[in-house]
Amino acid sequence: MRKASLFAPLCLILFLAVSIQSHAGQSTAVPMKSHPIEVTNWSFECVLDSSCGAGNDTWITTTSQPGTTRLWDAGTAWAILQTGSDTYEWTNLDTWLDLVASHQPAAVIFTFGHVPCFITSVPCNPQDQGNSKYWSGGPPTDLTDSGSPTFTNFVTQLVQHCSPAGNCVKDYIKYYEMWNEPNLAHYWSGTANQLYDMFKPVIPIIRNNVSGAIVSTPPICGGDTTYVANWLALENTNGRLSDYFGFHSYLSGYEPETRINMIIRMVNTKNEAGWTTTPWMNTETNFEVGTNVCTSTVEDCDGQIVRWHVLQYAYQGGAGGAYHVGWYNWPSITAGGYDTYYYTMMQWLAGSTFSDSCSSSGTVWTCPLTEADGATALIVWNNSGNSSYAPASEYIDYRSFNGTYGGKTTTISAGEKTTIGLIPIMFETTK
Repeated sequence: MRKASLFAPLCLILFLAVSIQSHAGQSTAVPMKSHPIEVTNWSFECVLDSSCGAGNDTWITTTSQPGTTRLWDAGTAWAILQTGSDTYEWTNLDTWLDLVASHQPAAVIFTFGHVPCFITSVPCNPQDQGNSKYWSGGPPTDLTDSGSPTFTNFVTQLVQHCSPAGNCVKDYIKYYEMWNEPNLAHYWSGTANQLYDMFKPVIPIIRNNVSGAIVSTPPICGGDTTYVANWLALENTNGRLSDYFGFHSYLSGYEPETRINMIIRMVNTKNEAGWTTTPWMNTETNFEVGTNVCTSTVEDCDGQIVRWHVLQYAYQGGAGGAYHVGWYNWPSITAGGYDTYYYTMMQWLAGSTFSDSCSSSGTVWTCPLTEADGATALIVWNNSGNSSYAPASEYIDYRSFNGTYGGKTTTISAGEKTTIGLIPIMFETTK
């Protein structure tokens, strides 16, 4: 089967927008649903001082090259970029702007978070051994129901900033997430109403300075549907700020086939608020929170990274599935030995469109899709171990992960039984 090129038109689908009227009467950019799947539907994150990014001025060196960079824990938080009322330190952001500019085409997500010590209502703890000694979850001391002048000024400075090399935020950063995981008190100890008040005046500033800007709800973690419902109600009542719905979900010891239920609960909460056509993104995921390490068998870990992405992208046949899935702490892909699996997964899915949700018969899962060249395909696995599987007679080959980049294609006869297991394989027809 012909492989889908990972660099076939990024189409700038992520940068195209249509206008609708929000509840507040303002024009809001709404992203087009990405069909087929594009490389920009995957993102990577490089934690500050890791082997990539602002820590050492280096782009990721893996064969896998997700088309989007998410700037969180990457040295670009508010508390790092602004250290005083009129003091800004743009070095880390400039590094990222220059890296992104030299690796086009690529998209960027900027995530707001970390109140600087000079303006927080909850004092920072200098004795803290972690980075939180430089920031606090306390709302800004100047925050009122009209916003925070300090934060508003920061956002204005941010979206108007250019690196010394002339690479500007407005040209390269099109996606903005409103505050990282505010349902956790150490990130935000204020109320959801206060967070809404802080962002309402700055969203027009972002849109007026960044052509095609796309704004996300605050990405909530842990499947906190109560917080999600409250936030969506705020936007419905007081004025829509967001273009897409974001959250974070790690596997956290669960198999992907179980963890997908958390995704479904979050998406259902979005839909119940009347946001049925709003795309959703899981912009931060990995295996375990904190360690980013898979603790299962090697074979299951290799399979989980593929199954987890496929289940999300295929949900509701892709029409209601993930618009984006982002991998936190990208160096863990290399450390875990997952680069060949991630890359091969991208080869399978780039340019493809899922035609239905994944379904199961016992522990055997099947996910139908149409490949970039028009061939019908079926991704199959058994999450309990090896078993025999006989595909429909129209399938003429299957693609498998065999430890090499791109995997292996094996020809089969009509209805031939094939061994399936924890690592998915993909059956294909002719075009």
